[in-house]
Amino acid sequence: MTNSDRPLTPNEPPALPNDEWELSELIQVITAELDQAQDTLILKSQNRRLSMMVNQLNLDLQVDVRRDPTGHLMFRTVAPGQTGATVLKLGFTPALDTQVQETRKSIDLETGDYRRLEDLTEIQSVEIQKLKTVGIHSVNDLEVATQTPAMLTEISVKSGLDEARLRLWRELPLITQIKPESGAPGSIVVIDGANFGARIDAVEVYFQDKLAKVLDCTNTRITVEMPRNLVGGGFLAAKIGNQKTNTLPWRADTVDLNVQDIMIDSPTPIVQGQEVTFRAILSNQGNVDAAGFEVSWELLQVGVTRLPLPDRTAPTMLQALVDDSDDIQGPSTQSIYRELYSHGSLRSLQQSSDNAVTFKYKFDQPGIYRISFMADPNKQTFDQLQTNNQFIREFAVNALPPPPPPPPPVPLLNPSPNQFAPRSGKAGDTVTLFGRNLNVGTVSIRFGTVAASIVGAPTATQIVVRVPTFSRGGNVPITVQTGGGTVSSTDVFSVVVPVYYGSGTAIGGNLL
Repeated sequence: MTNSDRPLTPNEPPALPNDEWELSELIQVITAELDQAQDTLILKSQNRRLSMMVNQLNLDLQVDVRRDPTGHLMFRTVAPGQTGATVLKLGFTPALDTQVQETRKSIDLETGDYRRLEDLTEIQSVEIQKLKTVGIHSVNDLEVATQTPAMLTEISVKSGLDEARLRLWRELPLITQIKPESGAPGSIVVIDGANFGARIDAVEVYFQDKLAKVLDCTNTRITVEMPRNLVGGGFLAAKIGNQKTNTLPWRADTVDLNVQDIMIDSPTPIVQGQEVTFRAILSNQGNVDAAGFEVSWELLQVGVTRLPLPDRTAPTMLQALVDDSDDIQGPSTQSIYRELYSHGSLRSLQQSSDNAVTFKYKFDQPGIYRISFMADPNKQTFDQLQTNNQFIREFAVNALPPPPPPPPPVPLLNPSPNQFAPRSGKAGDTVTLFGRNLNVGTVSIRFGTVAASIVGAPTATQIVVRVPTFSRGGNVPITVQTGGGTVSSTDVFSVVVPVYYGSGTAIGGNLL
């Protein structure tokens, strides 16, 4: 974007880009111009008795304003011929030294060091320019503006300079490098810097506010042992006498085996005789991978008489542990199974899918059980938080329900022709049925479709019935129904219906 929308005249150089700027950048440029103008006036007045100075400078700028994603206000000057929505008014007037002192911090305003910034150790021109952007133009200004650790940090942030550089120029203790920048808790760490002194008893090093053991100290190097109770990352700082250094980031390389739950991957409720699959939810929440380690599964039964465990001869089986302590509260427990499994490596921030997190067991007895899973039970891995590497779950195994009663036996009639006797008869005559299982439950008899009455109590092998009344004679089967089922004869019974003539004498029977 150019600073004008009008067409260029011949031989007119192209306009400069109308870039955005911050207010601090504008003030820096204007003050630099004022300094240069004042220097010019001083040179001009050397051969004159009259001293001249810039008394006042006023600027009115039409600008467009926006706020960038980082929260800074960005300005852009309006192009010629256009009107801006905002007018920025700036005024610059000379200030006496007494007026400047009244607006400075109430802490020490003079340190007696009147050197120029160029006289500081190893300072570069770009660093001098950054200091000037925050109002530091001399060594005295630097010392006044950085009298506390908080002020050092503030100047570092505002100027964009590393705090270690400010400390170097102030001759304060500073840290420039940590070697290594990460490691296992308890490992040796070398801290390089300056102004440490040489008294080991005057040096303290803190990893995330945890005091480390100082092994050696020179003016430029401190050797320490990292505290063993560190987890994750944080900041390292040293204290030399009563002066604290700057901080640098560090990281403790730790494994954190975390057992979150034990899942039952089998149908529930669990019943006696069922094989159950258990699955532990294990993850490594540390910031480094865990090499291979062991896990243990232990099964305990609650509230049982403690008996010796059966002898298990599998090479990976451990002797079961029975807790016989007299001071244990609550119901007694008996360890009925304990075994170690080998688990492969587990990457940082990953959940385990190793076969070792799965365990199967068939429960032959009902009762209350506890299943326990522990990662690295023998503490062979440097696990920082071993309090979360075990999970215990209690569950019940129900007794098998009683078996259902066997079905009642079905009734059976003897083979033909011995199923009943006699083979024919009239209403009211008795007929005896022969067979097996004839007295199970409620017994009923039918001749064809007509119900018959039973004489006496049926036995398992015989039933006596009376022939029911029929309107017509004929051949019908006999059906027996009991609590065990129904059976019909293969033989047929001949029903006789008498025929009466005249005085009522029966001459014969009509058959169907």
